[in-house]
Amino acid sequence: MPMRIAIDARCLTGAYTGDRTYWLGLVRGLCALEHEHQVLLYTHVPITDPFLPADERLKQRVIPARNLRWWSWKVFPDAANTDGAHVAHVQYTVPACLRMPVVTTVHDISFRLTPHCFPLKHRLLLNLTVPPSMRRAARVITVSESSRQDILRIYRLPEEKVIAIPNAADERMRPVERAVATQILQENYGFQTPFVLMVGVLQPRKNLPLAVQAFAQAVVPGRLPHRLVIVGKPGWGMEELQRAIARWQVQDRAILTGYVPDEHLPCFYSAADALMYPSLYEGFGLPPLEAMQCGCPVLASDIPVMHEVVGEAGMLLSPHDPVVWAQALHTVLNNEWVRQQMRERGFRQASLFSWRESARRTLEVYESICPSK
Repeated sequence: MPMRIAIDARCLTGAYTGDRTYWLGLVRGLCALEHEHQVLLYTHVPITDPFLPADERLKQRVIPARNLRWWSWKVFPDAANTDGAHVAHVQYTVPACLRMPVVTTVHDISFRLTPHCFPLKHRLLLNLTVPPSMRRAARVITVSESSRQDILRIYRLPEEKVIAIPNAADERMRPVERAVATQILQENYGFQTPFVLMVGVLQPRKNLPLAVQAFAQAVVPGRLPHRLVIVGKPGWGMEELQRAIARWQVQDRAILTGYVPDEHLPCFYSAADALMYPSLYEGFGLPPLEAMQCGCPVLASDIPVMHEVVGEAGMLLSPHDPVVWAQALHTVLNNEWVRQQMRERGFRQASLFSWRESARRTLEVYESICPSK
C-alpha cells in the first residue's frame, strides 16, 4: 500500500547549510527511487530551489505562519494529521500532537558533548526538547556510526531504534576547471589563487583559531603566497576567530567571504590547494566530503567521525595541536605530488557516499514503521 510521507521541509527554504543539503539530498534521492509513495513537503513559504525534482509523487504544502515555533509544534502536525499522513519525518524535535509514527533526524548531539560552543539559551532549549523527542520518535536517524554511538551512550535508547544513515555530497559538488574557478572567484570575490580554504558556520566548535595559527606558522615563515579563505556565515562566538587573525597578524591574508551561494562552492573547492577542517566535534562533516568530491586535498581533525568520512584519503590531525597542523599544511602546500595523491584518494573516498543509497535506506525505515505495512 502506498504511503503518504509528511516531511517538515522548512530547511529547504533557507540558505545553503548542512541541514539544507541533507533534506535536499534526501528528497532528490527519494525521487530517484522506484516506489509509489507520496512525499509531502510542508513549509511556511514556497520552496524555490531549482534543484528540487519535478516529480508527480512530490507535493508541496505551503501553510503560512508568523511564528515558526508554533508552526512546527501545531500548524505542521495539524496539517499532516488532516492529510492522513502515514509517517512523518522531522529534525530533532518531535511535535507531540502528530498522530502517526515519526522519524526524527538528529544530526549530532554537539549541544551535549561540546556545551561551551553554544549560547546558553540555545543549549538549554536543545537539552529540554531533543531527548524527549528521541524517546517519542519511532526511529531516530543520525548521520554517522560515531554519532549513533554517542546517542546510545548518552541517552540509553534501544539499539534498534537508532539508525546510522550517512550523508552524501550534493551532486553539484563536482570539479571545476581550475582556470574557470579562479576567474569566477576573482570576478565575484576579488581574490586569486593560491589559497587555503575553510568552510562552515563560524562558531567555536569549528576550532577556527587553531587553523589560523597553523596557517600563519606554515605559510608566513616559508614565504608562501597563500591566502586563507574562510567561507561561512557568521555564527555565535566568531569574535575568537577575529582575535586569532589579529594575534597571528594575517589580516592581509585572511578573507572572510560570508555566505556563499551554492553554485560558487565548487569553485572554492576546485581552486583551493587544501581544505582545513579542525572541528572539535561533528555528527558528519560535509565540507571534507564536498572537498574530496571536487578534488581538493583535505586536512581534518582526528576525531571518530572523520575516520568514517575522510578515512585514509586525507590527513587526520589532532584538533588540539596547531604545530602538527602547521607541519602537515606546509608539506601539502609545498609538494604537488602529495596534493595529487590526496586528490585521487579523495575522489575514491567520496564515491562511497550516495544520496540515492541513503534515501533507499531511509525509505526502508519509513516502511518498517508504517502501520499499514
